[in-house]
Amino acid sequence: MPNIEFSDKFIAFIDVLGFKKLVEAAEAGNDQVLNEVLDVLTDFGSAEYRKRFEVTGPKICPQSSCLQRSLDFRATHISDCLVVSSEVSPAGVINLVHHCWAVVLYFLQKGVMCRGHITRGQIFHTDTQFVGTGYQKAYENEAKVAAFKREADERGTPFVEVDREVCEYVATNGDWCVKEMFSRFAKGDGEVVALFPFQRLSHSFIIGDYGGHKFDPAEEKRANNNVRSWLLEMKERVLALVDKSNPSAVRKAEHYIKALDAQLAVCNSTDEFLVRLTSRFPFPHR
Repeated sequence: MPNIEFSDKFIAFIDVLGFKKLVEAAEAGNDQVLNEVLDVLTDFGSAEYRKRFEVTGPKICPQSSCLQRSLDFRATHISDCLVVSSEVSPAGVINLVHHCWAVVLYFLQKGVMCRGHITRGQIFHTDTQFVGTGYQKAYENEAKVAAFKREADERGTPFVEVDREVCEYVATNGDWCVKEMFSRFAKGDGEVVALFPFQRLSHSFIIGDYGGHKFDPAEEKRANNNVRSWLLEMKERVLALVDKSNPSAVRKAEHYIKALDAQLAVCNSTDEFLVRLTSRFPFPHR
């Protein structure tokens, strides 16, 4: 057994929702989604990420300050859960947040909901083991997540909530890059902050000649339609996997559907803008 030495770190605990149903479906012969979920957990919970940081250093905000090149980054996958930790530094916090944000996005693409909590505390974390009050805090708060709640007493909403202490660290210790990237990965509801990949699911473009790229409204509309198709596919997957006999599961799915519908509305607005733009300013297709 290694010597147990606790460290003050940023810690994330992420749990896959509806995992029991996925296991039951797999036992009945439909194991595709379960295999996809396990692949994501295995990939994002592997020691390979620590090794990558040791070789390349931080991949998000690489110029931000850190204590060590590897960020003391650890990720461990057990069953339907993922535990991630990193050193307490600007680079440490934003790379941990990005790692968890990417997990949520990957699951979203497969129609799978997840919930979690990101905090700061004491933990002993190796590639295969973790223990500490910081981990316990993240684990206990996962079930209490209330981000974007629609009723005053609603708990267990399907988001990865970011502890107030972590948000304050980003605000007071983060440089411009850390603050900017954190604003892209997370969103607040007026009370708490949670990872929110939905806001990145849209098509953006630049009008004019930029970097050799000629603005082509028809091409931009096709790209916008691709995003719309992607969003609709996610909606179908979420609705297909939700247990409709479970009111709690249905309420959780409604959060995702509402967020996806908001992005579909953005797609519609983009189409309308392109129509108005081209009706007033004919663009040559050269």
